[in-house]
Amino acid sequence: MAEMRADKRRYLKATEHDDAPSRRRSAWLIIAAAVISVVSLALGALQLQSVQRAIGIPLPEMMVGGYDVDYVEAVRDLLDAAVIERYQSVHYLWFLLFPVAFAALIILLVRRFSRSPLRWLFYAVALLYAAVHIAENLVLEAALASVEITSSEVAFASFLTTAKFILFAAAILAFALSFTLNRTTSRRQTRR
Repeated sequence: MAEMRADKRRYLKATEHDDAPSRRRSAWLIIAAAVISVVSLALGALQLQSVQRAIGIPLPEMMVGGYDVDYVEAVRDLLDAAVIERYQSVHYLWFLLFPVAFAALIILLVRRFSRSPLRWLFYAVALLYAAVHIAENLVLEAALASVEITSSEVAFASFLTTAKFILFAAAILAFALSFTLNRTTSRRQTRR
């Protein structure tokens, strides 16, 4: 029994040494994804605040509980050409870059710290968040650009906005859960 444990320790030590370049590369990817996520979120949020100050009311994508047709029409009526350009740059640059970088960050973190079979579910949550966030941007852009805003269009955009916030929290929870599951699994293995 003691020989088996010694063999297992030697094997783990040898594979850890072989895995070092891969782990360094993974660490650099995590750092890059984190930096891109933070910078794109900060710059996008600053631009959104600038747009909100210009029109005087919160933008639809910042309303966690959703919104209705009247609210979207009120926002559209307050947007002038210069403000619309700033608003669109948030959607087409920062809030396109942020969800992709954030999803990549969650996937890289889960991949690095979790060996749980649930990790595929955690990956799916991160990817779904990115897809919903980008879809929300596109649907809101279409609603604000249309001549007549329909209630179904706004209901869908409102649903995506609420889902975006829920999936953002779920993606963070997925990473935390994967990290916790990995720690409990590691403790059980070391006791054996």
